[in-house]
Amino acid sequence: MHCCLVLSGLKAAAAMADTMSSLPLQQLIASINTRQLPVVLQVCSGIYFQGSVYELSGSEVCFSTGDLVKVTGLTLISVTCEDTISGQISELPLNPKGVFKQFPEGRRYQSLKDMLGARSQGTGNPGLPFSFISRCELTVDDLVMGPGTVMVAHSVEAPRGEGGTGRMLCRMSGSQGGSVRLVLPLSCQGEFYECFSLQEIMSRAELCRGLFCSVDAIVGAERPLIFRPVYEVEARMHLRKDTVRFPSSLEVDVVEVTDQPDDMAFITPLTLDELLTLPDDTFPATARIVETPTVDHLVQSGWVEELRGNQELILHSKGSVSMALFSSARRIKRQYFLVSEGYGGRFRRRPREFLSVFEVYVASTQAPGLRVTVTRSVQEAEDDVSGLVVGEELEVVGHRIGAQEAQQSNPKQSADVLICRRIEELSDDEEEAEGGAAAAAAAILELPLHWHGFFREVISNNKKYKIKDLCQQFSLPLNVKVVSRDADLAADPLYGISSLRLECVTVETFIQASFPTSPEYCFTIPIRCLSMVVYFTQESLPWPRDEQPVVHVEVVTEVTESFYLEKCRLIYSQQPPPPRPPKHNLSLAVKVTPKPCIREPLADSHPARSANGSEPEEGLRRQSVPCKAKVPLPLPKGPRKPALPSPKTSCKPQQSVQPKGNPYEACRITQGEVQSEDSDHDYESADLIDTIKKMQEFVSY
Repeated sequence: MHCCLVLSGLKAAAAMADTMSSLPLQQLIASINTRQLPVVLQVCSGIYFQGSVYELSGSEVCFSTGDLVKVTGLTLISVTCEDTISGQISELPLNPKGVFKQFPEGRRYQSLKDMLGARSQGTGNPGLPFSFISRCELTVDDLVMGPGTVMVAHSVEAPRGEGGTGRMLCRMSGSQGGSVRLVLPLSCQGEFYECFSLQEIMSRAELCRGLFCSVDAIVGAERPLIFRPVYEVEARMHLRKDTVRFPSSLEVDVVEVTDQPDDMAFITPLTLDELLTLPDDTFPATARIVETPTVDHLVQSGWVEELRGNQELILHSKGSVSMALFSSARRIKRQYFLVSEGYGGRFRRRPREFLSVFEVYVASTQAPGLRVTVTRSVQEAEDDVSGLVVGEELEVVGHRIGAQEAQQSNPKQSADVLICRRIEELSDDEEEAEGGAAAAAAAILELPLHWHGFFREVISNNKKYKIKDLCQQFSLPLNVKVVSRDADLAADPLYGISSLRLECVTVETFIQASFPTSPEYCFTIPIRCLSMVVYFTQESLPWPRDEQPVVHVEVVTEVTESFYLEKCRLIYSQQPPPPRPPKHNLSLAVKVTPKPCIREPLADSHPARSANGSEPEEGLRRQSVPCKAKVPLPLPKGPRKPALPSPKTSCKPQQSVQPKGNPYEACRITQGEVQSEDSDHDYESADLIDTIKKMQEFVSY
């Protein structure tokens, strides 16, 4: 997504760019000297006038009119060659063999010393190695070099003694593919011209704009060539945190605005995760929010509503801290809090509520010697365990795992049970009467883990704890209550809540920030709860750099139910599920197998026998079907019978006469038998008959 931030520097650059002539991007990039980088360009226009989007190697590059691009690097990726006479365009390799000379011929030197001095002018470095040719024939040590021979200068030797001349060490390509070493005096006279390789032409902006031809071309028959390099441009843009890379062949017109005022700042956006990777000495610093952050409905503190786009912030520090997750016990409007260890309030434990024996077992594994009281009577006769009465106090003694082989023989022994001891206060006479062993056996209870019960934890002390002590001395979760508020907080949100549940302790990465209007009051921004992008500004801090102010850090952050549920899902997903009740022994269960029955025909629906006394036709024979309940009867054929029977008609179904020799006669079930099997719904039939009688009386009337 392309974000556009309009600054005063952009407006000034756009106004000045209107008075300057624009160039195609490829032409302007080719004229840039790499030693002058970085260079700032401004997009003027192009065939994609108001927004040009390019998808290049998975990276989206978007240009709009007026955008500023800060070029920081150039990498040559290809070169195209255009013949100015024929108009033919071809692509050249990056390292072609051979050199090119300027067209028309460039500067002519009378001696090697003049050519070397011209190349060293301004820098004092001749830029070795370089290539050159001679239009005249040269003879050196019985070696004759014809005109147009290409030589490469590698080094220069200083003159020896007074009156001596320096020498230039060169190499010349031989006819057999090798090279010949030459030593030429700098005083050598002739007509010398410089030659350039393709890499040298591309690296010098003054050469890239010229025309060249091959050194092997015959004089007067040269074909001028134009080289157009294509670079991969590395640049920075507004609100792009990464380096943008795009080819210089994009059809966009730009203008150079490097010499414009310095207030054209290039902003580098940073996410909250990227702020954590910065060194600690970066903070404190001033920053500005790019866009309104996405809260993800996880935090609902008051400072969240003030986080808007273009809002200034003071970033104090970064790090991670252990925070406890609390939830209130309210049923109508529950609240959830993240509390850091720096909270100064004091807590007192409150009894926990358990809704099953399994919950008591889980709590006992974390707190040995757990005691609970029964808050509601429980009666479970099917497990052959005595019930529990309200007010009984139990102490968890142990746990027994049921035997797998007893699943069929004795389901009671196959169930996991919690071994508890019933605590009773007996007088001395009762203890003597019951006896030691009998009393001990009667006090032991084995409660199946799948039982549903109502228990409350017994707490014997009223000690006050800090939040850090609760997390270290007890296993979570815990029910607590704030009995001493935090004196450093103007309004302690935890104080006054009747019961709080300490769910877990989590490590949260954060950034401490504040608003410039109140820099001493800091709030903690959880990294995973906010999606926010900021950028650093050059504004000064509201206090001296070498003095750290005294700040008040927020220790209680209210979060939403979504945050609470997500955290609990991560914690409790690793715990095993509660046990299932044991399977009952089904060996004595009665198995009922449905019998096939013959569907009874209605009266006069079809004759039982034909007129000649033969068996009925195959299509009219009775068919046997499995019967589970009431069998729907087929609609009769022929004239329709009265829908409602007469009040005097008996409701007892008539027995139909079955043909002799019927193989299904033994298992035949008549309508009366079906009706008798469904005797559980006889009251519905009586109501139906009464309704029918009333309807008939009304029609007769």
